Amino acid sequence: MDQPSRLLLLVDVAELGSFSEAAKRRELDRSVVSKHIARLEQELGVRLLNRSTRSLSLTQAGQAMVQQGRELRDWMYHTQALAENLQQLPSGRLKVSAPGILGRCLGFEAMRRFRQHYPDVQVDLQLEERRVDVIGEGYDLVLRVGDLKDSNLVASPLAPNHLLIGASPAFIERHGEPRDLATLARLPALTFSSQQFQLDYLPYLDDQGREQKLPLNSQVRTSEAEVIKRGVMEGMGIGVLPAFAMYNEVSDGRILPLMTDLALPEFGVITLLYPHREMPLRTRRFIEILREMVGSPPQWEARIPGFAEMYGKGTGGMGLAS
Repeated sequence: MDQPSRLLLLVDVAELGSFSEAAKRRELDRSVVSKHIARLEQELGVRLLNRSTRSLSLTQAGQAMVQQGRELRDWMYHTQALAENLQQLPSGRLKVSAPGILGRCLGFEAMRRFRQHYPDVQVDLQLEERRVDVIGEGYDLVLRVGDLKDSNLVASPLAPNHLLIGASPAFIERHGEPRDLATLARLPALTFSSQQFQLDYLPYLDDQGREQKLPLNSQVRTSEAEVIKRGVMEGMGIGVLPAFAMYNEVSDGRILPLMTDLALPEFGVITLLYPHREMPLRTRRFIEILREMVGSPPQWEARIPGFAEMYGKGTGGMGLAS
């Protein structure tokens, strides 16, 4: 490992807060990371880190070197992007992250189409619920739904995210179709629950257009949207999921939309995040394929009969009394 590589390793240690986490990212032993940082301190002639048994902090010199390392990392990224953009066809490795539900609905098909057009690019598609470190972990593109907290990333909206309340025909035959919020709240529900996020309620707009939350009668909680969808189709209960997760089942009648006169707020935006505006050609081509797939309005909303008029979208949003 040369000195620039050790400087980039110092950036990992600083951003992750420990030798152990930096070692995991680099797939190295912790002792190897410690040895390289000590070697960097020796080469530069300054102490970079204050070490104790419980904590690790940067010295003033360390802070300056980490800033230099980040600039080096950015320069290397731009250099790689420039070199690739001079080529006629994308090449290299494309690393993409998406939440499981979104990755299964969009990521696989986008990857398939992309590989058909650009076989010289190796695609690394990671489906995970955690908020990844886009820059530190080397992601070219991240798909997210909801609020964004990474102010240092470039964000571009892909599509609005609207919820859909659904149940199977058999469930409705047994329980009847709910006509008010009180009835809906009593019905057994399958809800999404993970360490990062819970959707055990229904967000809706009241008669004054104010956002409210209706607690759902959660009988099954799971971190897998596919389990919710399968349970809804099997008649286990109602489900509240993004429209992109259920449009196939709704369009063919296996899941029926419920209480479509109820006004629901937009549930965040599906957003593309990338580390720099000057992106490699492979990333630009992948984004082009994603946008073509999704369309405007999103193809999953267009495939649900009458969806443009459901849940208050066609009327400007009307609340429903409980």
